Amino acid sequence: MEESQTQVESENDLTGAKRWSAEIKSSQEFLKKFKKEAKKINDRYLDKRDTYAESEYRVNLFWSTIQVIMSMLFAQPPKVVVKREYDDYADEPARVASIILDRLLNNDLQSDTSVSRWGFRQAIEDWTIIGLGQVWARYDADIETDVVEEVTVDPMTGEQVIQEQEYERLVSEDALLEYVFWDDFLWSPARTWEEVRWVAKRAYMTRDELNARFGEDIGKRVPMVKSRPKDGDMTEKPAPPKDPWSRAEVWEIWDKSNRTVVWYAKGCDFLLDEREDPLQLRDFFPCPPPLMANHTTTELVPRSDYTMAQDQFDQLDEINTRISWLTRGMKLVGVYDKSADGVQRMLNQATENQLIPVDNWALFAESGGLKGKVEWMPIQDVAAVLERLVMLREQVKAQIYEVLGISDIMRGNTKASETAAAQQIKAQFGSTRINGKQQSVAMFVQGALNLKAQIIEKHFSPQTIVQESNVMMTPDAQFVEPAMQLLQSGQAGFRVKVQSETMAYQDQRALTEQRTQALTAMGQFLQQSSQAVQILPGSAPMFMEIMKWYMSAFTGFQSIEGVFDQALDTARKQLMQPPEPTPAEQLEMAKTKADIARTQAEIDEKRSGAMERRAGATKDIADA
Repeated sequence: MEESQTQVESENDLTGAKRWSAEIKSSQEFLKKFKKEAKKINDRYLDKRDTYAESEYRVNLFWSTIQVIMSMLFAQPPKVVVKREYDDYADEPARVASIILDRLLNNDLQSDTSVSRWGFRQAIEDWTIIGLGQVWARYDADIETDVVEEVTVDPMTGEQVIQEQEYERLVSEDALLEYVFWDDFLWSPARTWEEVRWVAKRAYMTRDELNARFGEDIGKRVPMVKSRPKDGDMTEKPAPPKDPWSRAEVWEIWDKSNRTVVWYAKGCDFLLDEREDPLQLRDFFPCPPPLMANHTTTELVPRSDYTMAQDQFDQLDEINTRISWLTRGMKLVGVYDKSADGVQRMLNQATENQLIPVDNWALFAESGGLKGKVEWMPIQDVAAVLERLVMLREQVKAQIYEVLGISDIMRGNTKASETAAAQQIKAQFGSTRINGKQQSVAMFVQGALNLKAQIIEKHFSPQTIVQESNVMMTPDAQFVEPAMQLLQSGQAGFRVKVQSETMAYQDQRALTEQRTQALTAMGQFLQQSSQAVQILPGSAPMFMEIMKWYMSAFTGFQSIEGVFDQALDTARKQLMQPPEPTPAEQLEMAKTKADIARTQAEIDEKRSGAMERRAGATKDIADA
């Protein structure tokens, strides 16, 4: 009996609070070095300095570089394109369902108050600064309880009885993608994201928030282990009584191996809550693979881009500090012979065009004159050193831009002597790594929006989906019901695609040129294919598919891809209908119909005459 009880306690330790306390400590140790460096890098970005470094003069090139990169990664909200898995033109419910999801996702991202939009921006900014960015998907439903009085009749007495019935009413619902602070996100130690067993998000909760979320019986037992001092950082010290900044450190942990979610608070020997897979997502985790910089398959630990150029940044600060102090020292100062009264008066009292008398001029001249009485500081030597330092600073800056992949053309800095080809080479060199970053951001946003789409499909009510998408006001209203059935079946198989170019800063001039090229190419293709269509009218859909395939290579084509789909549907429907006859064919058909009518009339007349003659003959026989 004792062995059985010990075994049960051991199993509870492996699945309860002790297990997750050990798991979290292991993850924090796994990421300890990264998070320690991340705090220093964040202070470097914000130009926070220690007391001993107040005399240091910096050029915060790291901050300006991040601003340039952010404009190329998230200058504006992303544009989402929801596509059918196989683009079957006859699958109208799937087409309308993709339109519904497209509207719901884009409407949220374009809103100025969108939680998802700002969550993406903050996560991408964290990634560019410290090397890690993440968002967290959550389903939020606002449900109100209405009390309705119902009148019933007592079958025994026949009297009316008034009873109060409570009904839950769905007020609103939303699928949120919330920003996760990089220090509040943990995962199990692993080499790749596929090996991650669990992910966790930390929240600091007040006593009232604990009681509202977990109930007063549990909330009052959770220790307040965090307090906020003057510097704004959460400390590890237990909070004093009645501290307005007291918080409990609560971890929301998603365990993929068991497909369960647990809530654990630091300092507790019990779990606050445990639930079975509340969102029912395909990959279980409520977050996409995080944005991670410079990690390898050796261990899943990111490293900031700053660390790759930290020696150059330190050297730049040192050079700039020396330049600042030398600049201060570059002034006209010197020493003079105190006994030479005339020299002193010349420096302190003389005005323009004024001569200063000197006693015993012969002796003054024999001692070397003014040059023998005054010695100036050698400014030219300081200026030479300063000039070399300025040149060295530019070399170090070039090294930083080379390491980080920011070319001159991206910073708007070029030379008049450079040819267009040289500028293009610079742009291509700089854009190589930026394109890689843009694709990483696009995949991250795309993964998060896929989670949001799954939540909409599985948890949103049909009324909310139809109302927020406004799909009933479109020509496809007749397909809304089967589209909703497809969405909620969980077998829709849509692809949420995010264009990385839509998030970057767009050069309007280049955009106009791209669209002009696209229209020119489309016109040339239509002109060449029109002759083939006249010979083979049934080949029109084929040529439209070819044109769609060709035009998809141009930036921004997805925004008008729906127009092509509608044109293809119209062309196919027209091919299924019999062709209308030409005017000559219509005239011939009219003549044929007239001939048939005339022939039929003659037949009817002959038939009528024969019947009359037969009737007369029958009458004559009867009379006889």
